Amino acid sequence: MAKSIPAETGRTALLTYAAPMVPLAMLIMQIIVYIPPLYAIEAGVSMATVGGIFFLARGVDAFVDIWIGNMSDSTRTRWGRRKPWMAAGVPLLIVMAWVLCAPPSGVGTTYLLVSAVAFYICLTLVQIPYLSWGAELSRDYEQRTRINGMREGAGMLGTVLATLLPLVVLVLIAGKSNPSLREIALVFVVTVSVLLPITAFLALRNTPQGEFVDTGKQSLLQALRGLRKNKLLARLLIGVLLIWLGGSIFNALVIFIVQHTLQLQNNAMLYFVFTQYAVGLLCLPLVLKLANRIGRHRVLVLGALAFLLPLPLFMLVPPGALPYAIALYALLGTTTSAIWVMPPALVADAIDYGRLQGAGDDAALYMALYHFVQKVAMAGGVGIGMGLAGALGFNAAGVNTPEGVSALNMVALVLPVFIALPGMLMLYNYPLTRERHDEVCRTLAERASVVKGAA
Repeated sequence: MAKSIPAETGRTALLTYAAPMVPLAMLIMQIIVYIPPLYAIEAGVSMATVGGIFFLARGVDAFVDIWIGNMSDSTRTRWGRRKPWMAAGVPLLIVMAWVLCAPPSGVGTTYLLVSAVAFYICLTLVQIPYLSWGAELSRDYEQRTRINGMREGAGMLGTVLATLLPLVVLVLIAGKSNPSLREIALVFVVTVSVLLPITAFLALRNTPQGEFVDTGKQSLLQALRGLRKNKLLARLLIGVLLIWLGGSIFNALVIFIVQHTLQLQNNAMLYFVFTQYAVGLLCLPLVLKLANRIGRHRVLVLGALAFLLPLPLFMLVPPGALPYAIALYALLGTTTSAIWVMPPALVADAIDYGRLQGAGDDAALYMALYHFVQKVAMAGGVGIGMGLAGALGFNAAGVNTPEGVSALNMVALVLPVFIALPGMLMLYNYPLTRERHDEVCRTLAERASVVKGAA
């Protein structure tokens, strides 16, 4: 069992652990916001086809997540279970980021399908071990909140930096008043190619392996059967799925909201994302304190509700009124950190509860299932959002009637809260509270002491 980070120390170790999330967040944001519209608008792939391909690619990858999670849990090296996977995955991810985000001219449906599937598999090679590593750094409730807060805070910082770079490089330096989606994507992928290897190296060198209870290697089927003992995990994952699905529908269509509802240029999206995540980063300390006081599950629910309910207000923003839209994004930013920080921390708590019920200490499998849910939600957001908006009369690449824009608004701004509401209701009274988690950890420690004494 490797040494974990003590609750009162480890700031340098935590900072280096969190650092890779900066470039990873840059990469993930552009995949969510810019790449589907890039292929729909500049590559000429139909809106429904783009939605279908991303749905399929993330669906395939979601199943690959589970397999890679089990492989990572079964890895035994002197460098630990997680570090070898990150070291191998980072170079592959950079290559596929270039393939997907900087496509040559004239590509079509087949190129998008193959590159999207390969990209998501490479992303999994990095993400699943990385998140699992964080779950193993500490079992303490407050320290776990801190670890997830620093990592997701780094992600929000990465998003802020990612929005500044295109503005500086393309608008201020290159003088492009309305940069294309291809130009914006290129700035992202160049930045990630530089930062990700550096931050990954620092994390691998300076952050300890974490700790786990070695219950032996299991096949994927054995590990999944063991999860049946964890009755709370399904409730948590379904609730998170519905919340993420609601938000993902909005994210999949937000560039079209900028263009057609707000009637602003593409670079306005950079100001919006910067505002949202800068405010989210500023609010992060308060969100973490609130999570330790009222529980991570309730902070997640309240944050999701406060994010989704104001979305219809975008329909009230006068066309071209950038300051009003920025103010609305600032409001959304106050709850952004809750939506990103709380789910993986709740999943990490569920690992301890599963151990109490007799399941293994399989952090990567749990995180793979969380990512399975997250990716299904994001794929569903693209598939449902773009598909439904197109079916109701919205045209991504052409001129739209008022009815087409109204259809876009209903799908992107009204539907998300109704999708997410059942998930919020499921999680508001989620029983694995801080007090219950502390009780679980005490029981596990007592069991370990008995076993050690008997040996």
